[in-house]
Amino acid sequence: MHKNTVNVRSLVNKYQANCDRISEIADLCEKEQRERTEAETKEFEALARENQLLSMRLQAAAADHLRENPNAREDAAKIIRENAAKGAKTEITFVREIMVVSDVKDGGIIPLNIQDILEPLTEGFILDKVGLPMPTGLAGDYIWPVYEMVEATVLGEGAALSDTKIPFNKLSANPARVGIAIPVSNQSLNQTDGLLETIVKKIMPQAVRELLNKILFSTAAVNQAAQTAGLVGPFVKALNTKVSLSATPKFKELNRKMKAAVLATGIDGQHLCWVMSKAMEAELEGEPINEKGVFVPICKDHVMCGLPVYTSNAIRKVEKSYQKYTGSAWGAYTLQENDTVTYKVVGDSITNALANVGTPQDGKIAEVKVITEYIGLGDWRYQPMGLFGALRFVVDPYSQARKDAVDFVLNCDYGTKTLRPEAFIIGEVAAASN
Repeated sequence: MHKNTVNVRSLVNKYQANCDRISEIADLCEKEQRERTEAETKEFEALARENQLLSMRLQAAAADHLRENPNAREDAAKIIRENAAKGAKTEITFVREIMVVSDVKDGGIIPLNIQDILEPLTEGFILDKVGLPMPTGLAGDYIWPVYEMVEATVLGEGAALSDTKIPFNKLSANPARVGIAIPVSNQSLNQTDGLLETIVKKIMPQAVRELLNKILFSTAAVNQAAQTAGLVGPFVKALNTKVSLSATPKFKELNRKMKAAVLATGIDGQHLCWVMSKAMEAELEGEPINEKGVFVPICKDHVMCGLPVYTSNAIRKVEKSYQKYTGSAWGAYTLQENDTVTYKVVGDSITNALANVGTPQDGKIAEVKVITEYIGLGDWRYQPMGLFGALRFVVDPYSQARKDAVDFVLNCDYGTKTLRPEAFIIGEVAAASN
């Protein structure tokens, strides 16, 4: 085995061991609801310093290996295919600036560039939209500090200057595991050139990004695990004080009820950005700012009220129910195991959705999806988020063995916090009157 390979493996193992120990300290403090002791603080700081040095050494070792092994990517694909063929798991670990492909059984290891997976994960993400970074490789009780502006005071000659307190808000992250699994047939794995790179560099990062979008923009926790971990976005709480908007929102109400309302709280608004569905943006592109004169759309070139617009269907609320037509009217219905659904309709209310059926037949069942549109606004400086520890990617030939398939599984620990709830506001778009 190449000396550099052994060196990288030992560095990765030490880096991960330090991260695990930092997490143990953080978990203990959280369980006992206390701050770190002096001894724990010294150990924490020592581990953090050592990980910074290990990160630099990993980068240097990876650069050396890539320089000496220009076919590293092909070698990585070969390891994965060979391991899948003999029923051995392959692990891919993303640590700071490198990616390590590790043969669990034989110990082989190949460094690659972590940006291959991080760039598609963050490209087009809300933080990318407003010019904020997505931290990676975080560990333990990482704390996000936010310093606010401090006002100076004008004084007369000889007057005493009183102390100025610096408002300081710091919240520690509580990361939770998020993951995605994609089965791939052995035939595709062996025969398709570029399949591995497509999965690792494009499909899986984008799938994780969609989940993070759902966490950030949903008006409710995505599931009970996220609720328990506190992994929710800012609009969950903002929904309690939601703004009512017209069925087709007007420029003045968006500007006054939402933008001005957030700025009135003292938020500087440097990273303000709207969030809405693509359909909502399309509607606003066809609505004028003014009722008369030259047509100027409310939303143009992904900008509204002077602020950027980020589109994601995750901010919508979709409720599915069933209705049965009996006699001359629709009525709520509980779907039975052997029932046949004749109609599938969508609308902003049950009545408007069922209007799309036309002339219903007696005894027939309709699946109804009611979509409630929301428009969110927030200063995303106050919703920091990041990935903790190493991203863990496993190629598993066991779970789908009966289907002659291989599972590609990506797991990572993700944390996010709402530092200032007043920096976020959400408006509910009313259902159409007909």
